[in-house]
Amino acid sequence: MAGSSPLPARDILRALGAELGEAPAWPAQSPFEYVCGIVLVQNAAWTNVERALALLREATGFDPERLLCLSDTELTALIRPVGFMRAKSRALRGYAAWMLSPVGQAAWGLDDDALRSVLLALPGIGPESADVVALMVFGRRRFIFDTYGRRLLQQAGYDVGRDYETTRRALETTIGAEHLTHAELVALHGLVIKAGQRARAAGGWEVYGPRIGIGVSSS
Repeated sequence: MAGSSPLPARDILRALGAELGEAPAWPAQSPFEYVCGIVLVQNAAWTNVERALALLREATGFDPERLLCLSDTELTALIRPVGFMRAKSRALRGYAAWMLSPVGQAAWGLDDDALRSVLLALPGIGPESADVVALMVFGRRRFIFDTYGRRLLQQAGYDVGRDYETTRRALETTIGAEHLTHAELVALHGLVIKAGQRARAAGGWEVYGPRIGIGVSSS
């Protein structure tokens, strides 16, 4: 897309919606279950995450107090399917304890930047996870600059950074200026993941993007 302006995020959303329909919903029944999924999916296949979530559901009902009552041995055994059990166990305990604390309960009143800083201070919550939690649990307007998002933005004509944070710092203001609603950003997040999977199966965004009106082929 050399010499042309990047495709606006709202037009990306429109193109993805026309191609893929409604965004898929994450199958979580509570905010804490959603966060458990965010933690467990890091460096793990979704099929393994589903196994671990099913075990956690049976053992705790996704009640943070019940999770905190588990021993380290019990909790790591439940999440063994996803690997990195000690680190993820620590992250789950950290979020559960924070969620139940006065500080965690007061987080709903923080502004977006303050909330992000607090989430980033929790164990196992990096920039991507913090923004997904802010978007999906706390209802904040966030674009998720994950690998799927960066590849799509590059295809749409944006100059993306080498990783999540460099891309966020470079493009968050630009995308934010379009004033997408929270509902639109939630839909965009789900559609970007779905489209990224389609693009990978098709041979990459250079192949898939032009088919759905996003960017042009590099050939």
